[in-house]
Amino acid sequence: MKAKLLTLAIATTALFGVGSAHAEVTAYGRVTYNLISDDTSDDTYFGRHEFAETTIGIKGSKDWGNLKIGANVEFGLNEGVSDLLQDGSNARNRIQEFSLSGSFGTVSLGTGPSITFVISDVDQSGTWFSDPLGMSARFGSTRRGPGGQSQTPFVQGQSIFNERIRYDSPKMWGGATFHAQLNEDSGSEFALKYSAKNGIRFNAWSVDHGDGDNDDDPQQNVDGFRTSGFFGAESGAGALIGYKHQSGFNISATSIIADQLDGGERDLNAVKLGYTFGKHAVSVSRGSYGLENAEGIDDADHDRTTLAYNFKPVGGVQFWVQATSGDTDGQSSFDSVAIGGLVKL
Repeated sequence: MKAKLLTLAIATTALFGVGSAHAEVTAYGRVTYNLISDDTSDDTYFGRHEFAETTIGIKGSKDWGNLKIGANVEFGLNEGVSDLLQDGSNARNRIQEFSLSGSFGTVSLGTGPSITFVISDVDQSGTWFSDPLGMSARFGSTRRGPGGQSQTPFVQGQSIFNERIRYDSPKMWGGATFHAQLNEDSGSEFALKYSAKNGIRFNAWSVDHGDGDNDDDPQQNVDGFRTSGFFGAESGAGALIGYKHQSGFNISATSIIADQLDGGERDLNAVKLGYTFGKHAVSVSRGSYGLENAEGIDDADHDRTTLAYNFKPVGGVQFWVQATSGDTDGQSSFDSVAIGGLVKL
């Protein structure tokens, strides 16, 4: 980790210079952690989220006439729950990119979050951080349950971080933006997002995961590995819609389809109801997902129900308690509880 922090400092100095009067440089980060218990084992787990992990980064920009040139470097730490994307290490390079912004929008080149990593754009429940990819598709901050219950279509129907060229349009039509992305291995993504002051938010997207080359790069969508679980999708598409009333009541819903490399198809339908009041937020979500194999035969359906409570005592600090009950046709049900929090730096 010391080597990574040194790299971060050197990169920032090289990009923006020390004490430059024309550069806007910001250091940022967050620490997030969970205490997790479930009845699939007798152990108690200490760990961070798998995709909303602890991070540290530096970003900055320089004006160039009517344009703005930016750069961002960010590392993530993910100990405990899973090392799926870590390639034998608890640290990974989340973001390393240059960007150019103007009246045309923003073009980014490098490693960074994908345009289809979208749930936080729509979910206004206030409990998103306790279940970052949740919507009851999976218990994002905990173990994913026994056997086939680990398989989630939400991640297969989108991508998380990629080496990519990304374009984000300026706002148009009263709150709409268009996004396009070309990933390594000939992958591509498109998304249309809408966010308005009336509380309505909407995202629709499609993603082609491209040609997996089976290397050990933890950043890519390793869809070349023909698994039917966490990865293993060839392409995906979905839509998310959310609405928050001025009273604090809100709703989010999603529908996703992911085509599998083996010819099957995985689907997800989920809904989340929430209420925010002052420093408090509560939500309940229900999701169902299943798999149809290449022969057209349906696999067992998976259902999840999640209750969450989040508390924000001061700005940049958030604590939560979350419980999930999962059930799969023909398999044992399971229950999970997570207590955790985050502090933004």
